[in-house]
Amino acid sequence: MDDQTKDILIKRNNEQKEIALTVQKVFATEDGLFVLKKISEMCNENKPTYVDHNPNGTAYKEGQRSIILGLRSLLNKTFNIDKQEKSKL
Repeated sequence: MDDQTKDILIKRNNEQKEIALTVQKVFATEDGLFVLKKISEMCNENKPTYVDHNPNGTAYKEGQRSIILGLRSLLNKTFNIDKQEKSKL
């Protein structure tokens, strides 16, 4: 792997870490937890996404659900965040 490729990968990794840490900080607040709960409800996190006889409807709901799953993934990344704060998420 050449130096330019390594630099690009390092930069991308740093950007992803910054995004994850920012998301964790935002959702660690009381207001952030409230918003996360509402996003979870709106994005069908804990509901079936199947729409009977409508593959486009199912795909749409799965797309919504992918939003909250992506946020949860960012929230579960480990960067030495305080475990007590992380448990609220």
